[in-house]
Amino acid sequence: MRKKVLIITDSISLPRPGIKYEETWIYLLKQEFPELDIMVNSEKGSMTSRLVNEGGGGIDLLELYEPHLVIVQMGITECAPRLFKKHGFEHFFLTKILLARLRSSYIDFVRKRRIRNPEIPYIRPEQFKANLTNYIERAHKAGTRIIILSIFKPNNLFASKSPSIGRNIQLYNDIYRELAGRYPHVRYLDPIGTDVDMNAITIDELHINQEGNKMVFAAVRPLVEELVG
Repeated sequence: MRKKVLIITDSISLPRPGIKYEETWIYLLKQEFPELDIMVNSEKGSMTSRLVNEGGGGIDLLELYEPHLVIVQMGITECAPRLFKKHGFEHFFLTKILLARLRSSYIDFVRKRRIRNPEIPYIRPEQFKANLTNYIERAHKAGTRIIILSIFKPNNLFASKSPSIGRNIQLYNDIYRELAGRYPHVRYLDPIGTDVDMNAITIDELHINQEGNKMVFAAVRPLVEELVG
């Protein structure tokens, strides 16, 4: 029976205009390890809440597959500073009171006059950590190892739109590092590193190009070989 690897990612690992599926690090990993059963559960805007909710308690992302190894790549959706809180009067006004045809005009008005607030992420750090801890401890009981990929540093375009994004990325990556240091079955991996020019390996404010995918593959491959190869 082939060993199983489950990959849980957000849109950074998905094909899109400018990056073919055959150019993604996931495809390259499948080609490198045909003897492994590599399963992919990718979703645009993927967040750690999936790890504890999907399928009821998160079983669709762990227990139902019984993988030997899980590779997790997500976090940017959660940590990115927002213009609006998820709750409160302004959210209620936007979603329940303001007419749909006026909503985009109001958002554009606010965007020109307000900086995205690092104190208003989609999922707060403490909940991010709680979601991961829950999943990591379930994985330990199941005998599953985990590789967590870092949230990539922002390129210039991203930083221009969200000046505080770098701060939040660092904060959430620190949570990854802390948990990897606490649990021996978890590895934290920064496949890009600090010396790489993100402007050269991205196709927009967030998503990596073919060269960026090659870098991720090159970093992930030896760890996969070590842990399940």
